[in-house]
Amino acid sequence: MPSSLHRSRVRSAVGASPFLPARAVDPLHLRERVLAIAVAVVAATVLAGNGVAAIGSTLDEEQRALAAPRPQSFSVSATVPIEPADRDDFTVTWSPPVVYPVGAGAPQTDGFGFRASPCAGCSNDHKGVDFTPGAGTPVASIADGVVTAVGFDGTYGMRVEIEHVVEGQAVRSFSAHLQDGSVPLSVGDRVETGQIIGAVGSTGASTGAHLHFEVRIGGTPIDPVPWLVANVRTAPR
Repeated sequence: MPSSLHRSRVRSAVGASPFLPARAVDPLHLRERVLAIAVAVVAATVLAGNGVAAIGSTLDEEQRALAAPRPQSFSVSATVPIEPADRDDFTVTWSPPVVYPVGAGAPQTDGFGFRASPCAGCSNDHKGVDFTPGAGTPVASIADGVVTAVGFDGTYGMRVEIEHVVEGQAVRSFSAHLQDGSVPLSVGDRVETGQIIGAVGSTGASTGAHLHFEVRIGGTPIDPVPWLVANVRTAPR
């Protein structure tokens, strides 16, 4: 009859796992292996869950991107020319006021054109008009302008010449026979409409105190009276 030791070995051999070696199993080593397997399983599960969440998040972002409005393009074709603005389209023509040199009601003696010579040295071709408002009456510039000549000039006596621009046209005015010493201007001075340029006198070839007044356009004398009537105004336009 077998001994008890022999029976114990036989039971151990018969009950052993077919996946384990026939040698005796260390319980501590077996426990460590089981724990390692459990940790691996748990980790795989967690990673798998995060992956699903990440995929879901990615899908959500893609859906939002598709639903978002697409940016609009405002590019301008290089083939379309851009027309520059013409500065002349915005030009504003401004003309200063124009006034009578000695007032609208001043008396007149000799008019424009041919006349009988009134004195020695006086011309019979009268290139202006003579106003007789009285000696010492202030004489005004008919419009804004620049003094181009001033001083004593033969038969004209004390004379002031001013260049103006009226309605876009260059106009020169001549005021002659002014009182000596009454002219406070020099060549190049700028004057304004109505500014006093001298006083009525009788210098030069003259029969008495009067203002000889001329208007010239393009160097040609014209009758000052109708020109003044057509252009006198108290405000710019």
